Amino acid sequence: MAMAGWTLGVSPSEVIAGLGILGARDAALLRAGIILQTQWSAQLNQPGSGQTYDTEFRTINGRVVPVGKAARSHTASAPGEPPAPDTGELKQSIAVARVAGGVRVGSGLRRALALEYGVNVSGSKVSPHPDASFVLQARPHARPALKKAKRKMTKGIRTTLSSAVRSPSLTPRGL
Repeated sequence: MAMAGWTLGVSPSEVIAGLGILGARDAALLRAGIILQTQWSAQLNQPGSGQTYDTEFRTINGRVVPVGKAARSHTASAPGEPPAPDTGELKQSIAVARVAGGVRVGSGLRRALALEYGVNVSGSKVSPHPDASFVLQARPHARPALKKAKRKMTKGIRTTLSSAVRSPSLTPRGL
């Protein structure tokens, strides 16, 4: 039995598509991702306050070895600080990518994760360090960036969705 009242004559998914809500959602999430990427990059711009090195190191056959005097000195980060900039490779690796139903902000570098949480490679069969008791203390950079960017990301999502819903271009087609 039909209910009294009126009907649009379209399915809910057709209404959502007609209003452009999914496009607005994608735009809002992309905006939030870019805000996080910007904050994360800023975290990786902070100078270190740890030890200063004048020696250049290379990884040779899975081992980190000194190879001579570096062209310039580098001041490393202290444990608990974001990694200090050196080559800029970590900062340049931070990217925003669209994924099904959202965006992903991250780095493809394995060491990004090692720096974020720290590493204890004592006895590791994968990539042993020359010093068998080597421990890399965490240099968090992603989690602090997210914490700092969260409020701005929320505001960006809210602003993008609000303006999209109020836009005259998002009126339902055929109504």
